[in-house]
Amino acid sequence: MKIIEYFIQSKYDDSTLCEDGIFHNEHFIAVVDGVTSKGNIKWDGHTSGYQAKEIILKGLGELKGKETAFEVLRHLNTLLYKAYVNKVDFFQHHSEERLQATLVIYSVYHRQIWCFGDCQFMIKEAVFADEMKIDTLVAEVRSVYLQLLMKQGKTVDELCIQDPSYDVIFPIIQRQFLLSNCDDEYGFSVLDGFCSDFGKAVIKDVPQNSIVVLASDGYPKLMPTLKSSEDELEAIRINDPLCIRLFKSTRGWTNGKKSLDDRAYIRFQT
Repeated sequence: MKIIEYFIQSKYDDSTLCEDGIFHNEHFIAVVDGVTSKGNIKWDGHTSGYQAKEIILKGLGELKGKETAFEVLRHLNTLLYKAYVNKVDFFQHHSEERLQATLVIYSVYHRQIWCFGDCQFMIKEAVFADEMKIDTLVAEVRSVYLQLLMKQGKTVDELCIQDPSYDVIFPIIQRQFLLSNCDDEYGFSVLDGFCSDFGKAVIKDVPQNSIVVLASDGYPKLMPTLKSSEDELEAIRINDPLCIRLFKSTRGWTNGKKSLDDRAYIRFQT
């Protein structure tokens, strides 16, 4: 196994705020995407997404290497649950405050990729991505709202400086965690300590001597190299900084963000 390149970037100037992480040792390679916090609780001064990412990165280092996909997911989910200590009932009923993360893992022993949630990966240039249906819906609502403001005279530059769309979509985003790990039409998978069914994990065998990419959803279009992935991202930033036409998203390059989202990318050969 040979790591070719990897990269992490925070959506803000401060890298210590980044909720994405990369892990690699002789047993596993992984990208972890801590879910952007929608609540108010801080964990040792950090957001819930950052704390979830840190717990999972540490938990990956505790593994022996021969664990199955479901054993690994249960282990990591249990670590998040233990972090709630004596406040389990509170977090049971306040899903927006939970420690939440998605991840994609390559197991050296099993020669498999395991993906849980909306991270993405590539095997020999074949891309696998599971976009959340709720995000697609909210992105459409945001796109319509901002385009209506532009019909009323607002410019792209003005909306990039002060994007009011978040106030419109936030009530949905804050409550969408009620749909986590359920079979509803808009349900989605996420490790949050309360997940009990890992059956929706994507498991793919990886042929020997394959080039593999693991990445968070910070890349709108995953490409075979870091440079080409970054180039695609830059093209969207230049041509659609609000992310309402070429790539409809729940966020854009607005309100002072240096990046569309936190992003993590690692490419390696098996």
